[in-house]
Amino acid sequence: MPTTQMLSIQPFQNSHRTRCFDIFAELDGWFGSEELNNEYAEQLCEANSLVGLIDNNVEGVISLLYHYDTTAEIYSMAVSLAHHHQGIGTQLLTAAEALAKRRHCSFLHVKTLGDTLPHPGYQNTRAFYESYGFRKLFQTEDLWNGLPTMLYVKTVT
Repeated sequence: MPTTQMLSIQPFQNSHRTRCFDIFAELDGWFGSEELNNEYAEQLCEANSLVGLIDNNVEGVISLLYHYDTTAEIYSMAVSLAHHHQGIGTQLLTAAEALAKRRHCSFLHVKTLGDTLPHPGYQNTRAFYESYGFRKLFQTEDLWNGLPTMLYVKTVT
């Protein structure tokens, strides 16, 4: 049976925080230092974050930040390496978009490593977002300590 058939998307609970940190740490090619992973894990909250559970085990997480009344940002999104390419990211993204719509947001945006720095994992990340209708807005080196940062945006109304 495919993993996505056993998957449930649920609101984040504080009891999920340690597992989410472990997923961020496992993705060291995407996330990074323990300090940064702690920041991502601490940002998770019950009102703005969702987890993907397989057999009641957290295998993915997505969190949103809301800007003004119109925009939601995907602040973090991670799926355990063992469950990449099994539909968890798609379902988390779909559920997060539904949250943004319920809050009457017009736009959903996400920042990721830009395309001027070769990185196979981030090439896949950018392709994932583009396949779900996100469009490049701009790239800058002013956000992440000089790293090229691509901002993607999608209309959700």
